[in-house]
Amino acid sequence: MSDPDRIVAPYGTWPSPLSAADLAAASVGYNDLVVDGDDVLWLQSDPTDGGRVAVVRAGADGPEVLSPAGFNARTRVGEYGGGALGAGHGVVLACSWDDQRVHRIVDGTATPVTPEPATAAGIRWAQMTVLPGGEAFVAIRETHGPDRPRGNVNVHGTEEAVNEIVHVDLASGEFTVLVTGPDFVGGPFVDADGTRMAWLQWDHPDMPWDSAALWVADLHLGESPSLGEARHVAGGDGSAVADALWDGDRLLFSDDPDGWWNVFAWSNGSTQRLQDEAVDSGAPRWVHGIGQLAVVDGAVHVQTLSEGYAHARRLDGTGGGVALQIDGVGLVGSLATVGSDLAMIAGGPAMPTGVLRVDPTTGRATRLSAAREDAAAEIGAVPEHITFPTADDAVAHGLYYPPTSATHVGPDDERPPLVVLTHGGPTSAARTTVNGTAQYWTSRGFAVVDVNYRGSVGYGRVYRDALRGSWGIHDVADTIAATRQLVAQGLADPDRLIIEGGSAGGYTTLLALCTTDTFAAGGSLFGVADLRALATDTHKFESRYLDSMVGPWPEDEQVYVDRSPITHVESLSTPMIVLQGDEDAVVPPAQAELIVAALRRRGIPHAYILFEGEQHGFRKAANITRSLEARLAFYGHVMGFDPADDIALPEFSPGPNS
Repeated sequence: MSDPDRIVAPYGTWPSPLSAADLAAASVGYNDLVVDGDDVLWLQSDPTDGGRVAVVRAGADGPEVLSPAGFNARTRVGEYGGGALGAGHGVVLACSWDDQRVHRIVDGTATPVTPEPATAAGIRWAQMTVLPGGEAFVAIRETHGPDRPRGNVNVHGTEEAVNEIVHVDLASGEFTVLVTGPDFVGGPFVDADGTRMAWLQWDHPDMPWDSAALWVADLHLGESPSLGEARHVAGGDGSAVADALWDGDRLLFSDDPDGWWNVFAWSNGSTQRLQDEAVDSGAPRWVHGIGQLAVVDGAVHVQTLSEGYAHARRLDGTGGGVALQIDGVGLVGSLATVGSDLAMIAGGPAMPTGVLRVDPTTGRATRLSAAREDAAAEIGAVPEHITFPTADDAVAHGLYYPPTSATHVGPDDERPPLVVLTHGGPTSAARTTVNGTAQYWTSRGFAVVDVNYRGSVGYGRVYRDALRGSWGIHDVADTIAATRQLVAQGLADPDRLIIEGGSAGGYTTLLALCTTDTFAAGGSLFGVADLRALATDTHKFESRYLDSMVGPWPEDEQVYVDRSPITHVESLSTPMIVLQGDEDAVVPPAQAELIVAALRRRGIPHAYILFEGEQHGFRKAANITRSLEARLAFYGHVMGFDPADDIALPEFSPGPNS
């Protein structure tokens, strides 16, 4: 029955208090949480300032920006970055997006401390760890072009970057290589005395969540910094160490030898299991600079992901643990210790993400980042975790959001349009933080399902590995199954189904549109159209990712052909909007243009927007706004409803019958 206190209006046409511009302005990002003594620092991106990232410190009178105006603290290591901030012993370091050099920040001035590369941005840095005394740091160095210290030819016969861990003297900029040889390195993790260093390493074709090894060695400082004999601690043999942290003489780490990321402790060659639970206390290492472990008053805390929720979990010393109950928090993105409290980047379904200081005993949280209005958080559509049957007698998962409005309700005889979201990665997950995109749709009368298809994280290694060799099969099947489940339950209109996703989610979206007739419209945001092009024309970090997700390249080239959306465009008939950044090095614009050319050739209604100055994902407020408004206008136009918003249809290429 309709609610008499609300206006009855067709789904999809409701006026919303959440404008695209509001959502864009509120899309503040928080990364690289670092604690130095009593100081809590982080990186904060501002979409209203072109997506610029500033170094921020929690002060007595609120957050204070340490970096100078115009400084953009981002690193391109691994293209996804992370770890662009380092602080310790009174020293603050940050990577500059413009030149990729490490800068020391003092009194609002940033001074470069690493040498200028021979080619622009040819030497990139991440995870700067300041050593005791504050005179040097260790960090990941990724070297491209003529600066490479050695040849490094990949399977495609071209030179790729060299990743190493190096020691850098802050006064002179002189460096000493400590770890070299592995294709990739993570960390470094240095103990409080600066006498031992641990690190992660892995090699092609593995990704860090497939098989990553933890190593440790004595660290000798002085005039000639060096490492002692390296000792293997864990991982690298089919298990993947996700993170590590020194706690006095013992090294804590998260590993998954039994199928779930759990916490272990290593000391003097002996390993002890601290956790034995069917939960994932760890996360995929897509970026650097995310702390997943912290110790407060002797108690070990870890970031635990389960069914879309990421909690801070306190281990109880008997192999179990309990999730901290913090008001409003449904997602903890990073952990650190500050005094007897936890510092964390956290948010929830109705709580804007920010930097918090939390008493782990009471769960009382104090916001360290600026309090900000977030219209998306006020919409109030709370996701419900759903599990549903899918192909091959398997089950899959997702987060379902109902249409939500304080002022409007849909007609009794109408079911809402459904927006199906396909997350990127694909080794990632839909999360229960404020999902501005979901709230944007639900507040206008759409239902939303964010699908955690097989291959998603937070459900153990078996579920995560289910997509190995089956990317383009299980993810599409699970997305269709989620859609059909909601239609069967009367929660979605079968004639008004929309699918959209970015990056790997864009690939799933494109393949679903090219191989099924389930959807009435679709949106691809920097999606993959040709797996062959992705295998041969992407960055080092993901250059062998498809070996496990699709098959070895080039031996299985035909599989790449068969699984590529561009192979199936002759079956495509669904209107589509395509959005792309012109500086995307992960999924280059050529991928989008393949699909646009096919849409144009087949006379299918479509729109294409190429965003200038954007990389893999949109950071500028104006572009975030335009991408949302363009999709709403496009979907309304092709499905025959008029959104309440005063928005313009993007440049539109109609089909023959339009």
